[in-house]
Amino acid sequence: MAEAAGFSWRGLLSARRGSGPLVAGIVNATPDSFSDGKGFVDPAERVAFALQLLDEGADLLDIGAESTRPGAMEVDPVEEWRRLEKVLSGILNARPDTVISIDTRHALTAEKALQAGVKIINDVSGLEFDPAMKDCIARYGAGAILTHSTAIPELMQQNSYCLEQHTLETVACGLNAIVATALDAGIAEKKLMLDVGIGFGKSRAGNYELLHNAAWFESSFKLPFCWGVSRKSLLKSEPDTMAKRIAGSLALAIKLAEQRVSLLRVHDVAATIAALTAAQAMEEPANA
Repeated sequence: MAEAAGFSWRGLLSARRGSGPLVAGIVNATPDSFSDGKGFVDPAERVAFALQLLDEGADLLDIGAESTRPGAMEVDPVEEWRRLEKVLSGILNARPDTVISIDTRHALTAEKALQAGVKIINDVSGLEFDPAMKDCIARYGAGAILTHSTAIPELMQQNSYCLEQHTLETVACGLNAIVATALDAGIAEKKLMLDVGIGFGKSRAGNYELLHNAAWFESSFKLPFCWGVSRKSLLKSEPDTMAKRIAGSLALAIKLAEQRVSLLRVHDVAATIAALTAAQAMEEPANA
């Protein structure tokens, strides 16, 4: 418990590059990820990929073994942990100081991960899915990334669950409720990071409204925010290609960095850091 208990977002944010955001590299341990699912999970390959992201400059890793793309079905927590266990141990054996968040809705998975040395739980349900999750995070003193979502992944983009109007107000209200739940459960404020949930039950226009107001969210809540736009469907254009989604992801990363956001969750770490570095250089005096 001690490792997670010593974590605070303030400490991690103090180590970021100048005024730029932290960069979390995404490691999918799922056979059905929308981005890079291959139909199987090879722990050794996933470990090698994770170490590559760290070498490219990722400040932390976000590892998930249950796809949360729209329409994805729930994975049993026993199977979820089976996919994660060797990946986690491989990374932490090679790089013991790595900061890792686990993307899970299950308290059972979260507890096993925290016992293995993980410091952060990324719950895309915002503590709604598993009633035991909030107590697990509080008990271990772990960091938490808590997301606004309108429904579980199987349903969230169906018309009856997808926000079409008043997106900003609805998400802000929902996040306030999530914060209250977390604090009531004994999760310290310094452990909290929020996520507006881009693509989690919002229309394309609603997603862009949230992104346009990124600075407002960070200043109004006085908490750090995680922004996950990498390769998501709001970047889709016809014909849809991964190269075009990556280009769109980099453009949004730069625009979000201009709003001084706290953290970007990305697939393409090297390209994102290069784009952010170049954009930041444009803001500096020519002779600096």
